[in-house]
Amino acid sequence: MKRKPVLAASVAVLLAAAFALALSWCGGTPGRGVQCVFRVERGWGADMISRALCDSGLVRCRYYLLWRYSRLEGKPPLQAGTYLLDDSMPPDSILGILTRGDVIPVATSWVTLAPGLTLEQAMEVISVSASVPLPVLDSLAADTVFLSSLGVPTLEGYLFPETYEFADSLEAGEILTRIVRTGMARWPDEMEASPENTGLSVSETIILAAIVEREARVDSERALVAGVFLNRLRLGMRLESCATVQYALGEVKEVLLYSDLRIDDPYNTYLHPGLPPGPICSPGGPSIDAAVHPDTSQGYLYFVSREDGTGLHLFARTHSDHLANIRSIPGR
Repeated sequence: MKRKPVLAASVAVLLAAAFALALSWCGGTPGRGVQCVFRVERGWGADMISRALCDSGLVRCRYYLLWRYSRLEGKPPLQAGTYLLDDSMPPDSILGILTRGDVIPVATSWVTLAPGLTLEQAMEVISVSASVPLPVLDSLAADTVFLSSLGVPTLEGYLFPETYEFADSLEAGEILTRIVRTGMARWPDEMEASPENTGLSVSETIILAAIVEREARVDSERALVAGVFLNRLRLGMRLESCATVQYALGEVKEVLLYSDLRIDDPYNTYLHPGLPPGPICSPGGPSIDAAVHPDTSQGYLYFVSREDGTGLHLFARTHSDHLANIRSIPGR
């Protein structure tokens, strides 16, 4: 009668020992000296990651890894990225690396795009700073399929001014995509509603913002400058923007000649009514905000630089007042 309890106890001990051995084996390391670059893609959950680790030979049992992960306080997320792992690491160590995001450091380059750069100027900056061949960038700028994927008619005006850090491993298309989408993410919330507020589409708003970027010098005046051009558009007046003529000429002149104002180019707003066919540069955030929220309340139709080093302008509602402002400037 005593043999059954003894036998049951022996079996229990053996099972416990077997479970302990199995647990120890699962928690051990493969230890074959295998080192590999392990990539965790965005959107991967713990189950997918455990499978990939097991398939890579970095852990013996993915179920053990999942069990250990379930016991982590707060179950911190396993972060996407590229890691350098080897099979001498215990599962807990691997989990620590993935939850901390101890990714492989990658070489990066910094690219600073100043407000008001033309597409040609911006491409040169990107090419030099990020070591990307200029012909590759120019090819993408002319690629209608690429532009369509970004949702823009052109890259002119859409390479948002900002300082960017790019991994050196990125392709040219990835760099340009991030720049364009960064700008879109910074657009005012009312951007899509511009037709209701200003009568301008999104692309027309960027065109106006680009003109404001090149005409205004201080942020406090950008909405007024935008208001001048919008008031002129509504009255059917030509914009007569020197900045658009400079774009047509392909150079920035301190003083435009009368012959410059007669250049037959669609970007010459002294000759052609309405907005020019496209942006003349990449506007910064303040200029975009001014184009979305122009100040038309004063009814200004003209402005001229004070030429006193402040970057400020004199504004006028009538042409006679505008001429009086010009005469009031020393040296005029």
